[in-house]
Amino acid sequence: MGENKKREKSFLVEASIISLSNLAVKLIGVLFKIPLSRILDESMGIFNAAYSVYAMLYMVSTAGLPVAISRLVAASAKRGKEKEVNRIFKMAMYLFGAVGLACTLFMFVFADEIAVWSEHRDSALAMRVIAPTLFTVCVSSAIRGYYQGLKNMVPTAISQFIEAFFKLVLGLGGALWASSKGFSQPVQAAYAVSGLTVGVFLGMLFLGAYKFFSKKQWYEKLDDSTERYRAIGKKLVFIAIPVTLTSSALYLSQFLDTLVIKKCLMGAGYADAVAGQLYSSYTTLAISISDLLPSTLVFPIAISILPAVAGALAVKNTKEANGFIYSSLRISGLIALPCAAMLCVLARPCIALIYGSDWGKAITLLNGETVNAIDVAAPALSILALGIFFISMVSTTNALLQAVGKVYLPTVSVGAGVFVLIVSEVLLVSNPSVGIFGAPISSILCYATAYIFNAYFIKKHTGVNASPVGLFLKPLGAAGLCFAACFGTFRLTEMLFPSESALYCLLKLVISGIVGVLVYAGALLAIKGITESEVRLLPFGNRLAELLIKLGSLKREVCEND
Repeated sequence: MGENKKREKSFLVEASIISLSNLAVKLIGVLFKIPLSRILDESMGIFNAAYSVYAMLYMVSTAGLPVAISRLVAASAKRGKEKEVNRIFKMAMYLFGAVGLACTLFMFVFADEIAVWSEHRDSALAMRVIAPTLFTVCVSSAIRGYYQGLKNMVPTAISQFIEAFFKLVLGLGGALWASSKGFSQPVQAAYAVSGLTVGVFLGMLFLGAYKFFSKKQWYEKLDDSTERYRAIGKKLVFIAIPVTLTSSALYLSQFLDTLVIKKCLMGAGYADAVAGQLYSSYTTLAISISDLLPSTLVFPIAISILPAVAGALAVKNTKEANGFIYSSLRISGLIALPCAAMLCVLARPCIALIYGSDWGKAITLLNGETVNAIDVAAPALSILALGIFFISMVSTTNALLQAVGKVYLPTVSVGAGVFVLIVSEVLLVSNPSVGIFGAPISSILCYATAYIFNAYFIKKHTGVNASPVGLFLKPLGAAGLCFAACFGTFRLTEMLFPSESALYCLLKLVISGIVGVLVYAGALLAIKGITESEVRLLPFGNRLAELLIKLGSLKREVCEND
């Protein structure tokens, strides 16, 4: 394998570390939300409302600066500038601390006003409990960005696990205790979010200890020169502001769900209580599951690719940078397409397995029909699943544009997407014939719009074709076959196991999922939709590639050695 292939493999190794960490974190999150949804029941809307406002401010306080420090550290480390790397870290800590403190004070002081404005008046206490997290997570993000720039994803992975573990233990424990004492639902929700506050604080302590005791030299020291703190600060801000705007705008979709959905449902004719039920069903059952696959399998590629591309460009190696760009786009799409196809089919058993088919109270729709929460959430999740590809590609293309120095362009793309989201969500959710299903449709339109803009910018500024037709025509055909096979298998298992018990849902998911994956992989190989080099970038890819070549299923490429 050539040197370029080895370097591409390196960034996939880092992405794999984050992927494994994210998988563990997401599994812990599921273990947290399943019993929590039972404890809080429909008052999960209070928890979700507080968490979504926190998440929006979290993105404002942490989205831009980790990317900025990662990019600057990667470029300076590639040149061997140890002193400059240390200055970047110190300046980032000052900026992170200031921004985090401002966001904490804002959320704590204005919790009542935010709760009233969003029509979730009972969530103010939970917002105040979670507010200190915004400061502690900013400090954590400074250290994470520093190590990500050095291509060391281990501190990020471990600290994320610590945060998730204590969120589970302390959050659930607090909610159970508050429930046993007969406290009100807002107080129970506040105890539930307290686990996150403590978990993030402990994660920050770990990162601080790791930085203090770590003596390893992550790069070769070649140059003692450095820029002044003021110049470094200007660079951090110049990169951070557009990245923060981009990331915050992306997360705005879920934040807008908090502000818009319930209001629009009430405008469509639903009573306040029923609108709250629909909101809780959608946000608790559908959104939480739709976020599992891209955030676990694809988002880590965006985290890992940025320092790789920035480092290559720092030493003016355009060929290497474009190789990273193409590989990251292909791997992101190859993973996202089958995930979207299978989740679209298996939405209902996923929800039934994790939350149970009897979650929540019966909901009376405008036409008088009475349905369960899963009857609303399952089709909404199927719609959201179709957007997994676009969500994943927007995440990757945003990181790529930031890495090549076009930090303001993702803001344009995402701004266009958010505009489409706002208009479509207000129009669709307010329409009684569409209702709550207008929210997932609007999310797809938002991310599709952002991806179209990003693909154009990538092609214009790097020459790499990022359009879905150019990159994924064959994988899309394989994903279509995957969808058909998964659908047919699921229908068969439905006849064999008609119950929605956890065991039967697990059987349906395992059988249908295995068939879908095998058909997708087989179709990719049959139509030559994946190359040897791309197979080698996958986990255990070298062994797999050699086996497939031996079986005649994969054609060996001529590798160029540097």
